[in-house]
Amino acid sequence: MDPTAISRWLETVMSAPNVDGALLIEASSGICLGAAGKATEDDATFLTVASRSALDTDGVGAVAYKDSRVLLRKGEAGVLVAVFIGM
Repeated sequence: MDPTAISRWLETVMSAPNVDGALLIEASSGICLGAAGKATEDDATFLTVASRSALDTDGVGAVAYKDSRVLLRKGEAGVLVAVFIGM
């Protein structure tokens, strides 16, 4: 994945209202591809495991984590998106 594209995506997401953090995660391995704001590289493993039970059949879900609601979306390319929304 292009590091510049990841950085631009993270900047765009972080500029949205009420967003406290964002992560891009390689879903099968749990490796963090990029993190911003409240989200850290260390959160990738936890959210990968949590996504296994939190995602619906469309690959969308949410979990409570770090005083935030974390919205999850797994794409067809195997990338898990996690967006932290303040509670």
